[in-house]
Amino acid sequence: MIPLNKTDAAESGKPKETFPLTEILEKINIPCEDDRHGFTDSRKSDRIDKLLRNSPFRKLHDGRLTKIYAQKPETAMSGKNCIVVSSHIDTVYRNFYFREGKDVIIGTLDNSITNAVLIRLALKRRLPSNTILAFTGNEEKDSLGVDETVGYLAGIRSGVDAAISLDITDRGFRNHGYTIENYFIRKGEGRTFFSKKQFMRYLVRLLENRKVKTIHHVAAAPDDTWQFDEHDLNCFSFCLPSRSIAVHDDWMHDDIGVIVRRSALKEFEAGLLKLIRRLSGNE
Repeated sequence: MIPLNKTDAAESGKPKETFPLTEILEKINIPCEDDRHGFTDSRKSDRIDKLLRNSPFRKLHDGRLTKIYAQKPETAMSGKNCIVVSSHIDTVYRNFYFREGKDVIIGTLDNSITNAVLIRLALKRRLPSNTILAFTGNEEKDSLGVDETVGYLAGIRSGVDAAISLDITDRGFRNHGYTIENYFIRKGEGRTFFSKKQFMRYLVRLLENRKVKTIHHVAAAPDDTWQFDEHDLNCFSFCLPSRSIAVHDDWMHDDIGVIVRRSALKEFEAGLLKLIRRLSGNE
């Protein structure tokens, strides 16, 4: 079990935080690479699996490039619709670190910071029973982990109502706790939205936040959502704003790291939970 925050409540005057994000981050902010055929190092996925043992989620599929978790066994998920929340675990950094500031967290956080938020929500036992967690690989190259995830769910006849891809972004750092980017809609049989704009407005309405920053895929950086779209699914990226420390074309992947605001992390977690619950029909 992850311990509670070590800060003494009597000294701080604040209640102890359950499942501190930084303690989760400390365990999983490590290398994770793949060779297109599978993960070449299982340490990160093994640590995620160990953390999730304290949650209601159990591994549904131990894939080569995806680790899929659910609160129900495969037999119970078969023939049922689900909400997929995907957070890629592959990395490109050479050296890993993070440190805490008063109002920020700094480090090599792509994409361990959203991995940690998703694990924390699972540990808090607040996610609907039809939520699928997918920790995928190969996002930094060809998003082959998405193909394996969708293929597995199709194989057990579990329909996907929506796929949410979690990542960090270089947009909205100053004024936003999250962004909605790369939103796509199902175009074939079972279509529920007539346009991408209609889908985006629906998501904004679910969040009850008129000031949410939305970014069309033409202006956004490509990510796993583009591959979910290849499978004709309603899908979008829910991103945590970050700011560069180094300034060059690939700053997000620089070993110097990025900065995220603590207040944004709080908004991001709350917004993600609201979206998952409302998309699943739990609210």
